[in-house]
Amino acid sequence: MTQPIAPVDAGPTEPEGEVIQQSWFGLVALIGGILAIGFLAAWSWVIIILALVVMIAMHELGHYLAAKWSGMMVTEFFIGFGPKIWSFHRGETEYGIKAIWLGAYVRIIGMSSLDVVDPADEPRTYRQKSYPRRLTVAVAGSAMHFLMALGLLYALFLTNGRPVDQSTAAGQAQGWTLGSVSVDSAASSAGLVPGDKLLTFDSRNVTTFDAFGDLVRSRAGRTVEVTYSHDGSKVDSAAAIGERLTKQGAAGIDGLIAGDRILAVEGLVLDHAPTYAEFAAYAADHLDEPLNVTVVDARTGKPGVVDGVIVNRLADPTVATIGFFGVSADYTSSPLGAVDAAGATFTTFGSFIKDVTLAFPKALTGGLNGAFDGILGSRSSSPQPGNSLAAARQLNLRRLDSTNPNENRILSIYGVAGLGAAAVENGLADTLSLLFVINIFIGVFNLIPLLPLDGGHVAVATYERLRSIGGRRYRVDAAKLLPLTYVVVLLLVFVGGVTLLRDIFDPVKFG
Repeated sequence: MTQPIAPVDAGPTEPEGEVIQQSWFGLVALIGGILAIGFLAAWSWVIIILALVVMIAMHELGHYLAAKWSGMMVTEFFIGFGPKIWSFHRGETEYGIKAIWLGAYVRIIGMSSLDVVDPADEPRTYRQKSYPRRLTVAVAGSAMHFLMALGLLYALFLTNGRPVDQSTAAGQAQGWTLGSVSVDSAASSAGLVPGDKLLTFDSRNVTTFDAFGDLVRSRAGRTVEVTYSHDGSKVDSAAAIGERLTKQGAAGIDGLIAGDRILAVEGLVLDHAPTYAEFAAYAADHLDEPLNVTVVDARTGKPGVVDGVIVNRLADPTVATIGFFGVSADYTSSPLGAVDAAGATFTTFGSFIKDVTLAFPKALTGGLNGAFDGILGSRSSSPQPGNSLAAARQLNLRRLDSTNPNENRILSIYGVAGLGAAAVENGLADTLSLLFVINIFIGVFNLIPLLPLDGGHVAVATYERLRSIGGRRYRVDAAKLLPLTYVVVLLLVFVGGVTLLRDIFDPVKFG
């Protein structure tokens, strides 16, 4: 994104071709920090961070190339903001890296009437160029995102074919394999792994995933025979179908949510995960007392301890739980040829651009509300006596996610990176899909007609062109736009801070 308003002094330029290196120590430290993330966290984080940085750099490269083509002077091209880590001059432009990787910028002289420019350089300012050239520079960043999105989508179709509509396939497709297997589940105890194919369940042939789910839900707590194919071999096994809480089962248990699977209860000694009947028998003697309960979290699919659970009332066992096997379905699709992939790419791209553009106002308002709900907690829940504030807040967040696990909310760059890391671990198809969506979102977002976004420059240039009647050039007084620009910047910073807190304390799941 170009920096539009702050006055700049172009200053002296370096001779053409001269290169000046600066602060190799800072660059080495930055590379060391990236490697540390890979060794201490996960290399998937490194991959997605570098992918996002490349994406940002390509946005600015679009502005840079368009400005150079238009005859404008570009004095800086930096990745990041804040303190300078490393840079060099080539010709009239300084290229480099700064410490805070939350964006990038290209500095083009004379972006507004406030910019102070050497009179000798005035003909090469943004403000002196024709409307088509200014428009080209303004939209070039988003155009780069759209080009990257097209490339990613084309690669996705070439390698994986068309994405499968999960909701339709679950009720219709009979050729599916296991996409994932949950921890501490009946499926994992039976030896199933991703890629296996279920053949029979409780002596019944497995057809669609929806039909299989109906069989599982009605067999909570029962041990059934399972036959599946693993690496081409037929395997017979037995599985004790797990139980997960329904809305009715969780309604009287403050601290647990629908979908949780109880693994253990502090004070209840068993050599297996308690059934709901066993949990209810124990809880009946400890009503309104805080209990520490180990569950497989309905939101994350991972085990964890919920402190201070309060049982107020117990539901009828016949409606308190449903069966849980612990698998997801994976539907295969054939890769497309080069020509078919190209056609599918442009058709899908156009449809996606239209959908995102039309949904953007609602997504922004709904997403912002979701972010505040995540920080403040669900307004519909009321902490029970005896719960600590931290426990009550944890419950609020868990209830929010259980109501809508893929809630419509704005993500911070940390949240996007977290989703990206999960996508990288899931494989190439998920990575390409997510990067495609990110590019479309950023491309559309930057065209919102408000400064300092690129769309704001489009709006200003268009307004100036409409007002330039009779050959007299009209120029907007940038000083009058400063208050609105500052409001937009402050709003972006505020929303960024709120979403960052939400993403840290209540990370969204990939999928």
